[in-house]
Amino acid sequence: SYMYIPIWIIVVAVVAYYFWSKSKQEQGQANTVERCEEIVYHHKQSLMEFAHFDSPRIIDLQDKYDVMEANYLRLKQRYLSNEEKKLEIARDWARYAEALYELKHARVMLDVDMSDSAFDNFTESSKEPYIISEEVEKKFKSLLGKDFHKLPLDYDERRKKAGRKDEILPSLK
Repeated sequence: SYMYIPIWIIVVAVVAYYFWSKSKQEQGQANTVERCEEIVYHHKQSLMEFAHFDSPRIIDLQDKYDVMEANYLRLKQRYLSNEEKKLEIARDWARYAEALYELKHARVMLDVDMSDSAFDNFTESSKEPYIISEEVEKKFKSLLGKDFHKLPLDYDERRKKAGRKDEILPSLK
């Protein structure tokens, strides 16, 4: 009638519950501008790291971040007295920074993936973050109007403007 439960099972369960509850708590904390900016800061650190296989497309992502940061700061000032709108913009900014980080990660994985499905994997993992980044750019542009800092031409657009042909692996556009 007495059941023995090994102590290691109890310890594993407690540790697992602790990490699960902590992750749930962190997800719920993205409800302040400060928390959103903290999330952006961590993504920015990863985005701005230079790897030994930096490509012009990764530098494009870093440039987009810099320009959109100025647009975010302008919007944040514009909606300083409207807490709800300011939080919405901060959440969009956090999603944008995360999307750029995911696009960089997909590009890095493409550089090191030697499988036959490397480009398919890149396309699939880039699809959602690419759309998120485009939508946030459109939203910021519509909110700022003529005050929107224009994004620089990306690598492929610069090549096209210079009259060069597309590479074997085109961009996601």
